[in-house]
Amino acid sequence: MTEFAGRISRYRPERAGVCSATRPACRTPDGIPYWAPLDLNPYLYFDARVNVSTEGGEVDLWYPQWYGGTAPPNGLSDYLDQGTAEWKPIHSTDGYIQFDNVDTRLEYDPPVSQAGVLICATDNGIFAYEVDADSVDEITALGFETGYFQTLKLYAMTLLPATVSDLQIAGVIQYFEEELGATRNPAGSLATYWLGRTDLVTPKLDALDFSGVTNLGLSWYQCNSLSEFPGTLDLSSVTYFYFCFAACSSLTEFPAELDLSSGQNFGGSWYGCSSLSQFPGELDLSSGQNFSQSWQNCTSLSQFPGELDLSSGTNFYYCWQGCSSLEEFPSELDLSSGTYFGSCWQNCTSLEDFPANLFDYWSPGTPSSSCFVNGWDGCSSLTATSVENILNSIATSGVDAPASGPDITIDYDDGTGPPDITSAVTTLKACSPAWTITLNGTPQ
Repeated sequence: MTEFAGRISRYRPERAGVCSATRPACRTPDGIPYWAPLDLNPYLYFDARVNVSTEGGEVDLWYPQWYGGTAPPNGLSDYLDQGTAEWKPIHSTDGYIQFDNVDTRLEYDPPVSQAGVLICATDNGIFAYEVDADSVDEITALGFETGYFQTLKLYAMTLLPATVSDLQIAGVIQYFEEELGATRNPAGSLATYWLGRTDLVTPKLDALDFSGVTNLGLSWYQCNSLSEFPGTLDLSSVTYFYFCFAACSSLTEFPAELDLSSGQNFGGSWYGCSSLSQFPGELDLSSGQNFSQSWQNCTSLSQFPGELDLSSGTNFYYCWQGCSSLEEFPSELDLSSGTYFGSCWQNCTSLEDFPANLFDYWSPGTPSSSCFVNGWDGCSSLTATSVENILNSIATSGVDAPASGPDITIDYDDGTGPPDITSAVTTLKACSPAWTITLNGTPQ
């Protein structure tokens, strides 16, 4: 074991933190009281100003705040270490540990399986989450290490009881900002920050200002225990939501209050959110251009809001593919700028009703190659009337087929009768290039 060279901070119950557990020592100008973590009976508390070896060098060991003294009642005996040289983060005498975006991490000894509220104080946000009791063996600056690394400075990390109030969480965040020098509000890119974090249950981010954040690509991708998301975050500057909430399979609703008005790339944003049964029509998606895979495999989505503004959307590849509970598609949506609908409604096995006139004013310029290939493939419940609606509307638009991949692929329930599509097929085949039409695997 490496010889411990850092300063020691011994926990004394009679002098916990900066104040008593019932009366915080001071209040900030906005009225939020400071709460030092030790006042809240933490399970874990690591402060990079102390108990680190070696000060100003590679970190071999990092002991909790009560090292060398008596732990608080909830205090765990775990410490952090790293025996692999290339994985060691670097300690700074300015009171933080520097992690890189390649492989630096620290290991719990022993692994921690404790639910609570985790707060990580970094130089790009002081983030709080309710976490479950997943076994956590390694950490980065953001908590549980899942293979995605960020260049961040970690000032402190604490795991508090789940019973702490939002006001107390805000007070700890204030303490970390004012006393340790961490940066409360994040800015710029938070891409992949929490990707694959299976321990996250509920974000506790109300004390933060997200208005400076611009990129949330893959931020909460595969957070499959995340059961709710706050509608209070200011996301008005975010342009990139690529796979942001994808595979959050425990998310049962999405907040209508969020400002997504600057979002341009919503590709895969809600992909695989299999517990979402409805989606809020109040969201402003009017700047969105890429909607490829946006709601793919939202298998519980039984209806879709027609009031969403998708008029700037060009890419709808796989957009609603696999939405197996969707029974009808709204006629009010404006998809007139779309250039690519490949596999868009594929395997929507419950979809019966597709509206008339949806493509009447379709004006994509030049449609993308394979524009409608597999568009309605596997839609085994689609009625003959819906087939008529689709083909008549595309014919009405007068748009020529792409030079490559001109097929319009539709599967339907042939028990609903043969569709009357003679006129539409004639018109579509007269285009230059001509469209081809395949119904239930048979060319028309």
